Amino acid sequence: MRAAALALSMGAILAACGGGGGGSPRTAATIRSLANGATSFSMAEAQSSVAVGTGRFVFGLIPRAGAPASGGSVQVWVASDDRAPATGPFPVRYVTWSAPRSDAFGKPPVPGFYEAEVTVPGPGNWLVAARGVVGGRSIVAVGATAAEPRPVAALGSPALSEPTPTASSPTEAAAIDTRIPPTPMHYISLDAALRSGRPTVVVFATPLLCSSRMCGPVVDEVLDVYDGLGPTKANFVDVEVYPQRDSKRPAPEFLRWGFQSEPWVLVIDRAGIIRGRFEGPVVAAQITDALQPLLSQP
Repeated sequence: MRAAALALSMGAILAACGGGGGGSPRTAATIRSLANGATSFSMAEAQSSVAVGTGRFVFGLIPRAGAPASGGSVQVWVASDDRAPATGPFPVRYVTWSAPRSDAFGKPPVPGFYEAEVTVPGPGNWLVAARGVVGGRSIVAVGATAAEPRPVAALGSPALSEPTPTASSPTEAAAIDTRIPPTPMHYISLDAALRSGRPTVVVFATPLLCSSRMCGPVVDEVLDVYDGLGPTKANFVDVEVYPQRDSKRPAPEFLRWGFQSEPWVLVIDRAGIIRGRFEGPVVAAQITDALQPLLSQP
């Protein structure tokens, strides 16, 4: 299974060819020019690909030694190669986990993550550069990402209506959920949820076997939304990626969606259309922001 978190860096091979400091460059930027005067970090991407057009890009910043970066003031640029004019800057925010940690596997591997809405003009492989000031020093990190014209679970597309495992007791839930303890979000199958006339939040995750170590924290964030809202206004569906506790045997529901990484959280409206799409880390407030407008729709 392809890990959701990829550590890619070209900073070591970028030459210093002008550009600004921690903010926007004073002249038209290239990925190469953004390295000027900055300390090279690695970029740890938190998604397997991005969608063509404008969409979510999530990443971490890793120094050569020490803990991952947090906070600071960062922007990102996108370009076809390191010498081509880069599109940007796109603003970046640092997001920290917020939900109570009630899962044995729920401790986040990092305190938070960086997130931006970036525009990728077309399909193929693209470079993404992050530049800014973190911890009082100017840093740069460069990663490569694939842009897909038809991504899985695309925003605005119909959700896949399919039966998913359900449980009516904690004992039954433990048989289909690697979280300890299992969540209560196994009370309804996805196909039934999509027929219910209520919006639906579905999470595909595996707290025990997660290659990115983000599954436990993300399930806790979804559970926090469930605890605050309850099952009467919206449906919450928890789908374990490896119900047999074997990383070579993913759940058929996971495979049918075409996912290549974990975790995933989708927010689906009353008509079964995907309105929120989160691959990798996401927090309760972001899920709530995607869900809230759907609660009042007729």
